Amino acid sequence: MGLSRMKLLKISLSGVRGIVGETITPELVLDFACAFGTYLGSGKVLVARDTRLSGPMLHAATLSALVSTGCDVLDLGVCPTPIAQYLVRETGARGAVSITAGHNNANWNALTFINQDGTYLNEFQGGEILDIYHLERFHKAPVTRLGRTKSLTGYLDAYFKSLAAFLDEDAIRKAGFTIVVDSCNGAGAGVVDRMCESLGCTLVPVNNTPTGFFPHDPEPRPRNAGEVSSITKLAGASAGFLLSSDVGRISIVAENGETLSEEYALPLIADYYLDKHPGPLVTNQSTSRMIEDVVDRRGQPIVRAKVGQSHIIQAMLAEEAEMAGEGSGSVAVRRFQPAFDGFLAMGLILEIMAVTGKKVSELVQMLPKYHIVKEKIYCPPSRVHSVVAETKRYFAGSPMCLIDGVRVERADGWIHVRASTTEPMIRIISESKSKDKAQEEMDNISSFVSQLV
Repeated sequence: MGLSRMKLLKISLSGVRGIVGETITPELVLDFACAFGTYLGSGKVLVARDTRLSGPMLHAATLSALVSTGCDVLDLGVCPTPIAQYLVRETGARGAVSITAGHNNANWNALTFINQDGTYLNEFQGGEILDIYHLERFHKAPVTRLGRTKSLTGYLDAYFKSLAAFLDEDAIRKAGFTIVVDSCNGAGAGVVDRMCESLGCTLVPVNNTPTGFFPHDPEPRPRNAGEVSSITKLAGASAGFLLSSDVGRISIVAENGETLSEEYALPLIADYYLDKHPGPLVTNQSTSRMIEDVVDRRGQPIVRAKVGQSHIIQAMLAEEAEMAGEGSGSVAVRRFQPAFDGFLAMGLILEIMAVTGKKVSELVQMLPKYHIVKEKIYCPPSRVHSVVAETKRYFAGSPMCLIDGVRVERADGWIHVRASTTEPMIRIISESKSKDKAQEEMDNISSFVSQLV
């Protein structure tokens, strides 16, 4: 593969993503899916996708590849990734492929590989699949041992029944919430209706048709929440939510229309859940210090891992942590399933409101206040890691954490510079008690990084 095609191809432990037609092609998908099928050997494999227009093309290539290696495919069709992860364990499948680029815009797509535990691949599993891919040692089943494909339907009932049983369903039903949810016409479109039915909530849907035409980037952040904010106030709703296209991430809109940073999801839930189930919490190096304060005041340990669901979930399992999540609006609860799950996150927010009797705006006031600034700077993949390493010069003399890029603690905040795992970008985050200080730190470090690039 030439350097020009490598520019927008991101290969990680959990799979491969890129721009459709440039780096994500049927040929590439065939090879990666063959590598995954070869790694699994044989047996049942689930395949799910979101609603992206490129989905059917990549879906067809994935099915063909898995069948060619002798795997039997249970085809979920359009299905949110956390539900596919839940079904891996429920069906006894050997793994799953979810075809989705999550928060990336509609030009992107990806294959995400899931193991038999319903988690993203760990370092060793991902490395083995990459070895098979690069060596092209694909198993090619004879005609009598080709896999079979079967469409699986009716699976939503099992998932939402389990979710309702995990939550305080009675309290949520009694509260009779009205909520606004923007599914961005992604995999959650139409499915979120089932969640509301199972919990007795009235849904005011926004962009709730699974067309794959995204009205905005499917990244749940305040900049994309204007429509939900307006409707939440007009409808007198209890809360609003935005979903990523795979329903792995959420952001929240308060009842007064305030668009909350995606950083609030994890600490809001942890502040409540760790009271019920004390224990460690895992997060990444880029998550707001709010979560540290919440965990510290409960006397529980916090573990910081690398960014990405694979790293976070594997650390959660290794540490036997009660919860895990990232500042991107991703939340996982070990007692429910080892996966970032937007339906679970929304359900827990509703439970908190129902049990405490507090509005979202009141819950937010109970959290410590920080100001966070996020920027990303384009950088050719061939240089991204060397540029990040060079930022150590900028922070010379300061104690640095080098687990994932360069992170520096300040007296009232922190700065983190790292290579993106999903785009050809360097991501920079600055947080401080002072809004001006956070922005000043960001301006200085982003200028330094831009000059390096």
